[in-house]
This record gives sequence, structure tokens and C-alpha cells, in this order.
Amino acid sequence: MHALRTAFILGLVLVPLAGGARASAATYTTETIEVWVTAPNSNLIYTRVVRPVPALYPGQQFPALIAIPGGTGAGAPIAGNPLYRNLAASGFVVVAFNPEGRGSGAAGNLMSQGAEDCNGFIHQDDLKAVIEYTAGLASVDVSNIGVETASLGIAIGAGALGRYPALPVAYLVDQEGPHDNRVITFYDKGNEVAVCNHYSTVTDPSPANVAFWAEREAVRYIGAYPGRYLRMQAQTDHAQGAAYFRHTIEMIDAATQPAYGGTGSAAWTRVNGSDIGNAVNAVYTYGVPSTYPTWVTGKLADHPGLNITYDKEMAGVTTSVGGLAAPASPQPMPTRSARANTPASYAIATIALALAAAVIISNARRRRA
Repeated sequence: MHALRTAFILGLVLVPLAGGARASAATYTTETIEVWVTAPNSNLIYTRVVRPVPALYPGQQFPALIAIPGGTGAGAPIAGNPLYRNLAASGFVVVAFNPEGRGSGAAGNLMSQGAEDCNGFIHQDDLKAVIEYTAGLASVDVSNIGVETASLGIAIGAGALGRYPALPVAYLVDQEGPHDNRVITFYDKGNEVAVCNHYSTVTDPSPANVAFWAEREAVRYIGAYPGRYLRMQAQTDHAQGAAYFRHTIEMIDAATQPAYGGTGSAAWTRVNGSDIGNAVNAVYTYGVPSTYPTWVTGKLADHPGLNITYDKEMAGVTTSVGGLAAPASPQPMPTRSARANTPASYAIATIALALAAAVIISNARRRRA
């Protein structure tokens, strides 16, 4: 792996006070580094990492999130997204990468070696290498690494985590990922299209087409993933439209352990976050709406940043007891040298002093009276 360059930003994180109060915003100073991670086939994978500057927080370790975009696009630009940069500034190591053959060549989006694989085994192996690289970073809490996928990115995420269940990934957040070839090609919706030049296996049942999709159907692999699995799903799917839920129900049922009625290995499963209130480790019956979980209202796009909220929530889940998620230990806070004396902090301090002075004056007047 070869580092390319480093840039610095400032981000905000709330500092808890005694009694549960919250004070002014403080900062983790973050840096962005670019490295080339070696894939199992020896190709170099362009990878970007946004993290609290290790030199400023010596000895501190942070949860890590590896983010994978939807479709078949480049992933490295995620490192420039303000939502993910703010996540890093709140105390995360955020990692994004371009699977083989992807990248425009522009700054921040360099092309990885190798050929386009349409989220198949080669791209899944790229994720494996990036996970192993992330786990080796001194500032990463190796017990708290998560993967977040959007849409077709689940083919990479579930494929890698199911094929390599020993990878140190504590949780997977899946945003409305299409789980089989019928959903990926929109066959179920009646407007089928070729994806990566392949139609569904219903339209083309040839052995070659079946083999192609076998690498890319997340539902085949999610059952072997032993970590925690959160599926995000809104009332109106970003791709399949309103009231389409087969993919979500079949993925949850495939991930959940047999003890709860599923067929999988996941330590913990749930549809949507704690704000929605669905049961942990629940399974559902497709075609029987009365058994369905509660969906996010409208579309996921109506709730910008909800994925980040759920990422943080999953990073704080250590066990599931009686259906309740127990919080993990608090994240380490910035050292004094990293806390910003922002205008907001001065304003809050001034208000506090003014209130204290008012109380003193009021008490003095009452004594004179």
C-alpha cells in the first residue's frame, strides 16, 4: 500500500457533560489519506480514508465504516461527501474505495487496476482486502468495523461477508439492496432491463447467465454472515417503487437465525432502526402484509442522513437482550488540544456567565430588601 497525499478538515462532535447535559461542539481534527490496497489477485485498489488525525489522539481507537455506493459506480468519491466527513469528525474512521476497473482518473477518484466485474467475486475480494487493511490500522477498533451498502452495492457487501465470514465486520447496514436477478433487472416490475449486459434468468436461463448471477445475488450469501444485519427499507423503494418488499423480507429471513424462524447465521437482525421500533430477530411472511415490519415513511431520500444515524446506532450495539440493543462503551472524546474554541462555544460560555451574574445580583437585592 502506498500513501499518496493528506488533507485536513475540522468536524464537530457533542461533548457530554455530567448528568447527561451537552455542551458546545468540540472537534476531532480529521485527515484524508489515499492508499493503494493490494487485492487478492495483486491488482491495486484505490482507497481513501477519512479519520481523526492519529498524531493528535495517540492511543485512541475509533469505530470504522466502509461505505459502498449503489449501482456500478466508483466508491472513492464517498470520502468527499459531507455526511461521511462529518461522521469521521464525530469519531469514526471512514473508508471508501474504487473496485477494480472503476474511477475517472480525476483527483480523489483514481482508477483501480483490473477490469470491471459488475459487483461479482473479484469486486467482493476487493472489499475483503479493504476490510483487512482497515482492521490493520492502529487507530481502528477492530471489534467495531461496519460495512454500509446502498442498492446494488449489497452484491459486493453480502457477497464478501458471506463468502469470508471470518472477516472482522461487526455489522452490515443494507439500504434497499436488490437481492436477486429478478429484482436487479426489474423483471418483477414488468420493465426488465439488461444489467451489465445480462437479463434475468427467467428471460435467459442459459447456464452462463445463471452462473453470472450466482455471483451477484446477495440472498445467496447473507445467510453465512455471522455479524449484525440492519436492513433499511422505506414504503416506496428507491428503485422498485411503492409497496415492493420481497427483497427486504427474503434478505431478513435469510439472515436471521433458525432459532427465530430464519435460515441464517446473523447474531442480530432488524428492519430499520430503533426510531421505527421493529423487533430484533424477527422474520416475516412474504405476501402476508399483516406480518410485515414498519417501513420508513415515504422514500429513504426523504430522510437525508438516516443511514448515518443508523451507522452510528449499529456501531453502538454490542448485544441483543430481550429484543433491546445494549449500548457499547462510549467512544473516546477528543483530547483538550483538539477541542475548538469556536464562536458558538464562546457564546454559550458568555450566556452561562450572564445567567450566573443575574442570579448573584438577584440574591443580593433580596438580602438588601
